[in-house]
Amino acid sequence: MTQTQVRPTREVSRAAAVTLAVVLMACAALAAASALDGRRQAWLGVGIGVAGAAVLALAVARVAYHRWLVVAAAGAVVYFVLSTAPPAVTREAMPLARMGAALAALGVYLWLAMPLGPMPTYGVCCTALAVAAAFFLLWEPPPPKPVPIARPLVDLEDGLLARLPGWKGKHQRLPESVEGALGADEYVNLTLTSASSPYDVLVFATYNANAMTNIPHVPWVCMTQSGYRLVTLRQDEIPHPTKVGMELKPNVILFEAGEGMPPSGALMFQYFNVGGTYEASRQLARIMATSGAIGRRGSYLAQTQVAIYLPQDEVEKAMDRESPPYRLARQVLDTVVALLEQDYYPDLHGSEGG
Repeated sequence: MTQTQVRPTREVSRAAAVTLAVVLMACAALAAASALDGRRQAWLGVGIGVAGAAVLALAVARVAYHRWLVVAAAGAVVYFVLSTAPPAVTREAMPLARMGAALAALGVYLWLAMPLGPMPTYGVCCTALAVAAAFFLLWEPPPPKPVPIARPLVDLEDGLLARLPGWKGKHQRLPESVEGALGADEYVNLTLTSASSPYDVLVFATYNANAMTNIPHVPWVCMTQSGYRLVTLRQDEIPHPTKVGMELKPNVILFEAGEGMPPSGALMFQYFNVGGTYEASRQLARIMATSGAIGRRGSYLAQTQVAIYLPQDEVEKAMDRESPPYRLARQVLDTVVALLEQDYYPDLHGSEGG
């Protein structure tokens, strides 16, 4: 390699080292945000991030053994990849930011290590990355701590009837066999009727203090097993009734009566709440509920359903946002969400969530 070829390579290496140092400092800043929020283990991340950036700064300054200093920085890179990847599946802002910084650090580090070629230091780099890969294959994140509900869900009956004048109803306990299959710590099963409305309303909500649950009860399974046919399912964005600037995106599901059933249909709004984070997908809710992180404060898993039962001749237009059943479902859903958020769901006071 000629001198003119070596100089650009060195410049690329120096630029990559500077970039990685900046990324590691960003990781340290993100870890500090978690540490200041009460997560003591995050201070370790702050120290490692700062140390990794300092090591790279020495390498850029080309002090003695600068190549080995670059390899030493692999410790910081691997630490951030391993510590931030598991909670990143929650799709929340802070874990995603840390995961992005960690992957950027890993990518830049590989670019930086390649010019080392066949030198022993390159073998150290590959070993560190192999350890990281083995870790991902074998390690399972610690489960989130169970969080009890603030009030029994059956109390929701009184709150709803007080906020929905003209409606009446009573919580109906499910058969023991159904309760066992449901596996919920708390649930409310409330049918509402009104003399001034042609529709019956079902409010069904569950709560698991331990988020590690399989979520067996979902409407697109239970309703079809009861004889209904699923007509359509979509996610609608609606404003959160108590949190300004936040939106809910629940499943909006339309069912019609199956063969041999009385002619009727049902319009249903349904969503999951995992540690304060709303999710419409059962698969993603499961991932969010079972992914953990050292220092997590805890998590829970809740599900809410609001169903409007309607005559068969109104099924076709029920999904229209201006239709009477849709507007009624929105009114009841807003009331239910506001009550649950204010009086029932615990506040975890953290960005990790569940």
